[in-house]
Amino acid sequence: MPTLHDDILLAIAGFSKLETISAMMRTSKAVHELLAKHERSIVKNAVESYTGGDSSLLPPRGAICSSHTVEREYLYSKTFDILNELEIRSCRTETLLSQGQPLRLKIDSVFSTPGAFLDLPQVEQDLLIARIKETFRLVDRLGDCAADVMSEWMEPANKTTTRKLDGDESVLEVHNRQLAFIRSLSPLDLAYLFHLLTWAGQAYAAQNPALMADVDCWERLLAFKEATLRHGTIMLWAAFKPPKVTASTDSITGTTRRKPVTELARFAEHNIRLVLEEIRIYQSTEPSQNRLPPGLHMTMSKAFVEKTGRPSTRQAIEMEHTVLSDIRVE
Repeated sequence: MPTLHDDILLAIAGFSKLETISAMMRTSKAVHELLAKHERSIVKNAVESYTGGDSSLLPPRGAICSSHTVEREYLYSKTFDILNELEIRSCRTETLLSQGQPLRLKIDSVFSTPGAFLDLPQVEQDLLIARIKETFRLVDRLGDCAADVMSEWMEPANKTTTRKLDGDESVLEVHNRQLAFIRSLSPLDLAYLFHLLTWAGQAYAAQNPALMADVDCWERLLAFKEATLRHGTIMLWAAFKPPKVTASTDSITGTTRRKPVTELARFAEHNIRLVLEEIRIYQSTEPSQNRLPPGLHMTMSKAFVEKTGRPSTRQAIEMEHTVLSDIRVE
């Protein structure tokens, strides 16, 4: 039986999903050895396709965090695990922004609501959705800062001088790198990031009316946005795709409570509560005594103002204008 030339097999693998590559590797020992030998180059091609050639969308060392479990495992650079994770992210992005999904419904509503995006032509609506899909990758790049920090001892350039950070040091270093990445973004990227978080927050509020009835509802919304920036689009997946909360009645008081029912939902709720605690500490502490690092959401807003020189009081309006200028089709 004739076989394909190695170059052709590698070319096919370079444009295939992991499921197809796995099937190819099961066809024969020779094909398995060939694809395993060229794993790094196959994954490199997939990464370039995912990023559109923009190397800043992945950490410098190439390692990222998994999102198929809440443990957020470290994925070594240029391995098929990376390919699998990028496929998961792309699939989830398409699902969350597909017609009828909560986040997409919220975005579509702005096209029929008085405001900057009212009555946009269909071509500009489609372009806006495409830009929001690209912004999902920015959010995940922020979450991957954790892998960037971990890579320094998981895949050290110099094993003799590398020191593993303890828990608190590691968290602070991840946060600092996230701050640096946000500050490196262009005003246009910051504007899209702002709008994605704004619409996601509004969709989250609509999906959780009981939670948003709490006295701390505005703080909870900010905490949801901040947690999304810190952990990536796994937070959006937790909020909008799986079951989030279910009603239960307290047998003593008769009051209705809502609680997480999935591991993913518990993961999201835990991260939101951690940010809420930080917000409460910030609110109850004198500015001179506050030792918390700047929030990512606040830094995003400040970076836009600093880069554009526009008044902070008009930040939201200026961001709308920035986005509209980008998608305008003459």
